[in-house]
Amino acid sequence: MLSLSFCLPHPHRITIDTMARRTSQNQNEKNKAGTFFLATLILWFVSVLFEIIINKRSELLWIVAGALFFQIANWVVRSFISRDPLFVNTSVSLLHSTIISVSVVFILANQRIKNGPNGMFEHSQLVGGTWEWAYAALCFSCGYFAYDQLDMLHYRLYSGLIPSILVHHLILLVCFTLALYRNVTINYLILTLVCEVCFPFRPLCKQFRCCSTMLSMKSTLSYSCIQYFFM
Repeated sequence: MLSLSFCLPHPHRITIDTMARRTSQNQNEKNKAGTFFLATLILWFVSVLFEIIINKRSELLWIVAGALFFQIANWVVRSFISRDPLFVNTSVSLLHSTIISVSVVFILANQRIKNGPNGMFEHSQLVGGTWEWAYAALCFSCGYFAYDQLDMLHYRLYSGLIPSILVHHLILLVCFTLALYRNVTINYLILTLVCEVCFPFRPLCKQFRCCSTMLSMKSTLSYSCIQYFFM
C-alpha cells in the first residue's frame, strides 16, 4: 500500500507558498499606494508651479528651495556616509527637524522682542497676521515634506494599502499650500511646527539604533573570523 505521505503536501512547502502569496499581495498593495500618492504629488507640484509662474507668486520659491536643499542633503549623506535608504531618509528628517526647531524658536523670540507678548497669540493675529520669516519657514518646511514624500515613494519606505506616513505628508502638503496660497493662518501653522522642537530626538534615537545594529553585526563578524582562524 502506498503511503499517504506521498499524497499530502509538505508542511514547509505550504509555509513557503503562503509567504510567497503574502509577499506578492504586499507588493501589489505597495504598487497601488505608490501610484496614487505619486499622482497626487505630481498634481501638487503642477499647482505650485502654476502659482509661481502664472500668478507670479515669487515668495513660493521658498518651497522649491526647501525641496532642493533637502534633496542635496540626501545626496551628500548617500555619497559620504551610507547608501541605506532608511538611514539616509532618517538623517535628512533629523536635519529638517533641527532647522525648523531653530527657525520656530527664532521667529517667536524675534516677534516677542520686537512687539512684546501683548496680542501675540490672539485669534485675529494668528489667522490674519504673518510674523516675520513665518511665511518663508512654512514654505521651506512644505518643500521638505514634498521631498520626503518623493523619497519614500522612490525607495518604497512604506507599507500597506493606505500608508499612514504618506497620508500624513499629503494632508500636510494640502493644508500648508492652501494656507500659503491664501496667505491665512500662517502663524497658526507655525505654532503647529513647535512640535518639531522635540521631534529631533526621535530620528536621533533611530540613528543610534541603526548604528548600534551595524556595530553589533561587525563585532559578530570579526569575532567569527578570529575564532575561525585562531581557535
